[in-house]
Amino acid sequence: MNRLLFIADNCPPMRKDALLMLINYVVENTANVPMYMAAFNRLDGLKSGAGTTSQEGSANGPTSGQPASPQCDSQWVETTNAKAQTKLEILSVDFKRQKDEGVKESTRRAMDDLFQQQIQMGHIQDAVKLYGRGMREYCTSTKHVIQMLLNWIEVTIHLSQWHRVEPLMAQVERAICEAVESESVAVSSTSRVGRYAVSATQSASRNMKELIETSKAKIAAVVALYRLNTNNFKAVAEKCLQIDLDYFDYPSLLCAKDIAVFGTFCALATFERSELKEKVLGSVLFRKFLESEPKLVELLQKFCRSEFGTCLDIMEEVRDHLLLNMYLSPHVKEIYRLIRRRAIVQYFTPYGVADIRKMADVFRVSVEELEDELVQLIENDDISARIDSYNKILYAKKRDQRSATYTEVLDVGESLNERVNAIILRATIHEAHICVGHLDAGSRSRRRPAQGHIIADEIG
Repeated sequence: MNRLLFIADNCPPMRKDALLMLINYVVENTANVPMYMAAFNRLDGLKSGAGTTSQEGSANGPTSGQPASPQCDSQWVETTNAKAQTKLEILSVDFKRQKDEGVKESTRRAMDDLFQQQIQMGHIQDAVKLYGRGMREYCTSTKHVIQMLLNWIEVTIHLSQWHRVEPLMAQVERAICEAVESESVAVSSTSRVGRYAVSATQSASRNMKELIETSKAKIAAVVALYRLNTNNFKAVAEKCLQIDLDYFDYPSLLCAKDIAVFGTFCALATFERSELKEKVLGSVLFRKFLESEPKLVELLQKFCRSEFGTCLDIMEEVRDHLLLNMYLSPHVKEIYRLIRRRAIVQYFTPYGVADIRKMADVFRVSVEELEDELVQLIENDDISARIDSYNKILYAKKRDQRSATYTEVLDVGESLNERVNAIILRATIHEAHICVGHLDAGSRSRRRPAQGHIIADEIG
């Protein structure tokens, strides 16, 4: 629903279609009366803002191929609102009763039912407050903790309360680690179980493994989304590369195409060419996401082959689609800037002299615009070069080999000096019959020196 609202707000040609799709979705899948009314109010605003076009349409009759806008179904609104409110009250009473009785599992189920009903009605703030009252104390297993924390994270993201997402992510990751440990213990104890119980144990183990892998995929997607919100594009790419499509099913928050797009563009903006080849195109997991996105595969391949003109053409072709992605849209301009910068640096690196006119043709800009970009790159030390603005030539600055070699020799000499001093110190301590070692809290009580005393703490 939030995606359709975003499209309606940011794409005027698709506004009416997005609102109609939103209305149909609300009627078929939810009891969110406020969202239904808000969508119709926007449709009414479109009608009133049509001006001359609407007057001409009323004078000449409805335009062919343009279906009439639906009317607000007041009966559906009244019926749905009454049913939803009644169900909400029943679930609230049941939750309070279970809470008073003190049975944790029953209380958890009642809380989850109430939470889902509040989501259905669009009361997301109330749903977040419900979980904030002590959700974890009613969970009797790691499975329930993981599921309810993921639900909590999802609604928190829908409210754009990003400052609350990070601590919840940490809790989910800890819960997954606990689930992995308990699963390892269960597997090791399977051999000691009687043969009649082996089948049930194996079935439970398979279910737990599937939950763990699914939860890992979901939390990796959430972390990627969180890092995207903080402009940490490299972390976004690295997280997307860790997600397994076979276990990824998160339609209420992200789809497989989102992961492919986030991973591809963030990798192009931050990875070196060797990393793109090895970690992205060579990734077994990420290739599954790219199989249904040939444009992204072509973009990655062209970038790795330094065919930057074609890359920029593809990027321009998909720009509008990226701008309609509610999570990526605020970052498209910055990501494109980083990709262009990396492309220009990669293009110029092998050359000592480059023709700015030819570069402008490759990068689809005028010579003056490219000069401005090159000046910015030189000022930021991204490239070491000089610009001949009259002849439109870019010269690479020659590296001072003598100074670089001298600096390198000094660094190596200092490193060798430190190593020699450390060897002499160790030999002296050994000659004095002093035990040398590194002790931690766990091993301090187990180790006993044969003679002398331990000075690990003094020299550590």
